[in-house]
Amino acid sequence: MKKSNIIIFFLIIIAIAAIFGFAIWDANQSLNNVDGANSEQAQNVEDNAGNTLEQNIISNEVQVNETNTVGETNTIDTNVNTTVNSTNYLGEWYISQEAYNNAQEIDDILDRKEDNLITDEEFERRMSSEINTNIVELDVESYSRNTIRFDFKLTSPAPTQREGKLDNIVVNLTDNVGTFTYTDNWGTSGNGTITLGDNKITLKLETTSAAQGAQWGVEGIYTFSYKRVD
Repeated sequence: MKKSNIIIFFLIIIAIAAIFGFAIWDANQSLNNVDGANSEQAQNVEDNAGNTLEQNIISNEVQVNETNTVGETNTIDTNVNTTVNSTNYLGEWYISQEAYNNAQEIDDILDRKEDNLITDEEFERRMSSEINTNIVELDVESYSRNTIRFDFKLTSPAPTQREGKLDNIVVNLTDNVGTFTYTDNWGTSGNGTITLGDNKITLKLETTSAAQGAQWGVEGIYTFSYKRVD
């Protein structure tokens, strides 16, 4: 073989070896790049997961705190309502249970007399007893912490049983006390004060202008401590 051919042969071998070496090096480099990208992506996923978890934890803590705050507020409101509404004021009130019983007995006597079930003598005797007194009734139709609406009636002793009435009186309350003006069914005008207490209601009525010819009135101070139980 000629010397020149030998040199060309070795050059070809070297060139082929160089090509294979470059190809192997490039493949390794690409593989390293892929591994690096995968590692970076995995790290990003891990970081994002950590951030998401941390945000969820913070969010849950905020929700728990908000829930606790709302619960605490509701507890306070409930306590306030319990204090204000410690008495259920709706219903018919009398100054005492005895007064209510007397009123019921007088009504029964009058009904029996009207039906001729008792004699005149028996009627007079029973009407002259201590039960035949003024009948005072307060009917609370609606109530809130700020407003109360009621009817009031004062009935003279039987047999006349004249009635002095206040109908549909609406009063704004401040700390369970309210003032108002009124005109009764006889045409008499006055000023009133209503005070709500613990299982009682006090009503003060004061005449400012008496109607001419009025045969009965509502003026007075009345403390109601018994509510009718049906």
